[in-house]
Amino acid sequence: MSIRRLNYTGRKRILQTDCQINLEDGEGSGDRFRADLRLDTYDLPPRAPVFVEAYRQTSWMRFRFGTVAQIRPWDEPHLTDFGSCDGVLFRVRVTSPYDPRGLLLAEADKIRPRRADRDDEERYPLLPARPDENLGAQIYRVDFDDYPILLINKDVGDWQGLTQDRTFQALTLPAVLREILTRILHIERYMELDDEEDWRSSWLRFASHLPGVTDPPTETEEGRFDDWIEEAVASFSRKFGIMERFRHYWIGEPEP
Repeated sequence: MSIRRLNYTGRKRILQTDCQINLEDGEGSGDRFRADLRLDTYDLPPRAPVFVEAYRQTSWMRFRFGTVAQIRPWDEPHLTDFGSCDGVLFRVRVTSPYDPRGLLLAEADKIRPRRADRDDEERYPLLPARPDENLGAQIYRVDFDDYPILLINKDVGDWQGLTQDRTFQALTLPAVLREILTRILHIERYMELDDEEDWRSSWLRFASHLPGVTDPPTETEEGRFDDWIEEAVASFSRKFGIMERFRHYWIGEPEP
C-alpha cells in the first residue's frame, strides 16, 4: 500500500486516555491488539477514516479501523512484523474523507499498550525491556528513542530471564535510574510532574515518591540536580534491598 504524505497543519491532539491499546496472545500468529478508541468528543467528520499504527524504530505496521462513526478493525490486528512486542508504540490517526484526501485531522502518538493478561503493575511497565542484536560486547543499554527501553544483548540467550535475575537487577537498576534522571534533568531540562502522557513526568513522579525524596528541583535550582538524583538512587537502593541482593550473590548471605 502506498503511503500518503500527510499535512499536519491544524491537526487536533487526541488524548492518550481516549486511545487504549491492549495486547493479547495471538495463539501462534504473533501478538494481536485490541483498540478502544473514544473519538466522539473531537468534532471530527463521521466519515473520516481512522488508522492505528504500530511502530518500533524502523518497523512499522498500519491498520484500518473504519471511520469515526463506525470504529472497527478492517484489517486483522496481528503484529506479525515485530517478533517480541516489547517496546512497540502505537499512534492513532484520523484523516480527511474529503479533498484534499489524506489531510491529517487528528492524532494521538506514542501510546504504550497494556497487556490484559497481566496484573496492574505489569500491564504498563515503567522500563520495558527487549532484545537487541546491535549491542556488540555490551550486555545492556538504555535506549531513549521514544521513551526509556532497556535493551538486552540477544546473545545472552534467555534475555527475559536475565531481566528478572535479582543479581543482574542489583548491578544495573541503580545505574539505569541515575542515567534516566540525569537525562531528564540535565539534558532535556524537564521538571514537570503532572503530564500523565509524558514518560519524563512518570519517572520524576516515581523518583519523588521514593521514601525521603522530595519533588525534583526547579530550573532555577540546577545546583541541586545531582544531589537530588543521588538521593533518589540511594532511596531506591534501600527500598529494594540492592545491597542485600548483591551480598546474597557475592558471599552467599541469605536475603532477609
